Amino acid sequence: MSFVPTVVADDAATTSFDYLEQVEAQFARAVADNRVVGLAAAIIENGEPVLIYTHGEASAGSGQSVTPETMFRAASVSKTFTGTLMALLEAEGQVDLGDPVPDSVMSLQGARAPTIEEVLSHRTGLPPNAYDNILEAGRDIDDVRDRLAGVDLICPVGSCYTYQNVAFASVEEIMERATGQSYDSLVDTSLFERVGLPSASIGSGALQSEASWAAPHRGWRRVGNRAGSPQTHYDNVPSAAGVNLSLMDMIAWAQAHLGSRPGLSEAVRDRAHARLTETRRETRRLGELSDRVSDTWYGLGWRIYDWGDRTLVLHSGYLSGYGAQIVMEPETGFAFVALWNSDNRPAWWLWPAVMDLRTGQSDGSRWLDRFDED
Repeated sequence: MSFVPTVVADDAATTSFDYLEQVEAQFARAVADNRVVGLAAAIIENGEPVLIYTHGEASAGSGQSVTPETMFRAASVSKTFTGTLMALLEAEGQVDLGDPVPDSVMSLQGARAPTIEEVLSHRTGLPPNAYDNILEAGRDIDDVRDRLAGVDLICPVGSCYTYQNVAFASVEEIMERATGQSYDSLVDTSLFERVGLPSASIGSGALQSEASWAAPHRGWRRVGNRAGSPQTHYDNVPSAAGVNLSLMDMIAWAQAHLGSRPGLSEAVRDRAHARLTETRRETRRLGELSDRVSDTWYGLGWRIYDWGDRTLVLHSGYLSGYGAQIVMEPETGFAFVALWNSDNRPAWWLWPAVMDLRTGQSDGSRWLDRFDED
C-alpha cells in the first residue's frame, strides 16, 4: 500500500485538501475486503495529482505488488477515448458526426439510420446491450453487427437512451474510412501519443506483454482468489472496451480532459462532454445515489451527472474480474480515477465516498458501511 500526497505549488490551496486523510481511511476500509485483490487510485485537485494510492497484488499469491505503472483493462472507460477521438476528428474536419451511419457499416430497422453522434451517445433505439451475449459467445463481430438489422427497436432512432457495445463499435469502420487508419493505430497516434499516456495500449495481448499487468479475479461471491486470463471477446470491439491503462495513464487522461495537460482543445473537450442524451434509465439505476445525483446524461462516450449544483463528467468500466472509474469536475480541476482487478463491491462505492468527503456532505462512511458486515 502507498499513500503519496503530492506537494502543490500554492501552499494556501493545501488547506482545502484536508479531506484526503479521511479518503485514505475509506480506501483502507474498502481494501480490507479480501475480495479486493489489487487497487490503484488517485485524486486530482486543480488539475494536479494530490493523492496516489495502490494496494494489493497484480495476481493473487504472486507477491507482485500493484504499482502506479501496473496495467489493467479499462473496459468501458474505452468509450471515453472513442468519443473524444471522434470529437477531435470532427474538429479537424475529417468526419461530420451529423452524418448517418452507412448501411454498409450497420443497418438497423426504423424510419432512418442513426447518425454517428446518435451511435456514440446511445440513441440507436436498439434494446440495451443488443447482442452482447452473442459477442461474448465468440461469434464474429461482423456477423453479430449484421444481425442487428433483424432486431426490433424499442423506440424510434434518436428518441431514447439504450446502452450499446456492438452498435457503438460500428464507428471503428467509419473512422477507418475517414482516415485510412485502423482504430488501434488511430487512437495510438491521435490520443495516446498526443496526450502523452505512458503505457496505454489495446487488447489483451498488449496487456500481457507488459512487465507489470493485473490479472482478473472473477466471482462476486468467491471465498478464495485465483487469477484468471485477461483474454476477452470484447477485444473484438476495442472502441467499446479494449483499452488497457495504468494508473499513471488514467491520471494523464483525466488531466487532458481537465485542461491541465496539453493535447485536447477546449472545443474538443466541450464537444465530448456535451449533454446529448438524457439517461433516465441510468438515473433510476443509481438507486440510493438519488439523493446526490439528480439528473444524468450521455455525451460522446462520456456520462454527465448533476451532483447537486456540480457537473461531473465520468465513466465506469467492467469486464469480468476488472473495474475502472474516472470521475471529473472540470470546473474545479478535480478528478477521481481508479482501477482494480477483481469482482468486488466496495471499490465501486469509493467515488461517492470521495465526493461526500470533498463536498462536506458526510464523512463518506455511509457508502462502505454495508460491507463491514459481509
